[in-house]
Amino acid sequence: MNKLPYIQPERELHYNLGILLLILGSLAQTSRNKKVLTIDKIQSFYFLVTKPAFLNKVLMLANKRQIAIDDVDYYTVDTLSANVDELFDRERLLIMLKILSSKKYLSPEYSNSEGFLFDLTDTGKSIASKLESGYFRKIKLFIEQLSSLQSQSPSKLNGYINTVLKQGI
Repeated sequence: MNKLPYIQPERELHYNLGILLLILGSLAQTSRNKKVLTIDKIQSFYFLVTKPAFLNKVLMLANKRQIAIDDVDYYTVDTLSANVDELFDRERLLIMLKILSSKKYLSPEYSNSEGFLFDLTDTGKSIASKLESGYFRKIKLFIEQLSSLQSQSPSKLNGYINTVLKQGI
């Protein structure tokens, strides 16, 4: 009997690059065009957008409006048994940023006070705008709510996430 491979969609490279493109496209700049996405913020936002139950708890801690989450998104193995490696796997994020940069989708800038700040080029924005079907639709809704946390510092975001991890879902 042949064994079928077990595919974990959340580990698929192109899916993850799509999520990263959506995060960068929507959250890189505030409404006043100030760039705010450092590597630490990207990592925290990526974690939250892929775990909507955590996102809601963080939004509650930050006194922000929560989102309605489908049972399908709430009762998942990933939510019930959280893998926090994404919060600390900087190498994985850097590889994805390098891929986007090699395709000329990424526009990094260096700031003396913040370090590297990331945004998308016009080509990257064009690609991100085409990600509209399937699960990307939900990701966009989650990212909309994340915009209320753009002004939070990376340490404040991580504090919220740590509190939720300690309390549990």
